[in-house]
Amino acid sequence: MRTGLHSDEVPHGLRLAGITTGYRQGGTYSECLWTLFTWHNQTLNSWTMILGWLVSSWLLAWTLTRLHPRELDLTPFLALWLCPTVHLPFTVGYHQFLCISPTVLRRWRALDVAFIFIASIPLTYGLSYFVMPLPYALGLTAVTIGLSLHAWHHAATLPAGAEIDKKANTRYVGYVVLVYTFPILLQAGRDMQQFILYDNSNPGAMHDLPYTFWCAAAITFCFLFGGVTYVVSFPDIYAPGVFDIVGAAQQLMHLAIAGAHAIEWLFVIHMYQRTRGSVAVES
Repeated sequence: MRTGLHSDEVPHGLRLAGITTGYRQGGTYSECLWTLFTWHNQTLNSWTMILGWLVSSWLLAWTLTRLHPRELDLTPFLALWLCPTVHLPFTVGYHQFLCISPTVLRRWRALDVAFIFIASIPLTYGLSYFVMPLPYALGLTAVTIGLSLHAWHHAATLPAGAEIDKKANTRYVGYVVLVYTFPILLQAGRDMQQFILYDNSNPGAMHDLPYTFWCAAAITFCFLFGGVTYVVSFPDIYAPGVFDIVGAAQQLMHLAIAGAHAIEWLFVIHMYQRTRGSVAVES
């Protein structure tokens, strides 16, 4: 494996806009996996995704030990945790193995894209479970399954060594984001309607906006920030070489997605406590 390469020393398909150093080329799967513990321009792309999974795992453990959901009510929390768990091996694999060859890059890029959609299946179920009747939640989940099947077919046609079309990629993923965030937006809309019609009678009412409104607003910000940062390669192209290892656009996008996922957990925990009445929380 060759490491510490400049952008002009690697194939076009490996180059990232504004990223001039920290490239790798060649190597075996084992060698590439061990580079998780060395500095290159994909190291933090992998570790930011691992961080998101660790946050989700901690929130699952907190929920199980503090809220003690039972029977079917346990399933949405497991589904939320399953989302990053299903995607993690394929996104880390993509970022670590892409330097081996154009064929390997194509295979793992396809798996990364496909499993973004597949991971969205349990996420859709988890976010909708406490918002709508179970048949509707399953119906919305079926929409995500349909999008995932289409994504699998689309990912299989990605050409080896081709440059990533960031706009098309983000727009495509945006479709499934709209589906699985629909329950959050729906509940926020219901609560805002209630707030406007019945609860907005005192001067300090703006400080009492519904919790779900803030969840929806924060998640929307995370996705918009992450998407725009990724598409325009900010700050990479505005300071080439400065953010090659730390602070690159894709790292910021991953952190935004991890933040959105943490807020999704807070939303589901809130809806569980709200719909299941007073729930004792052990200290």
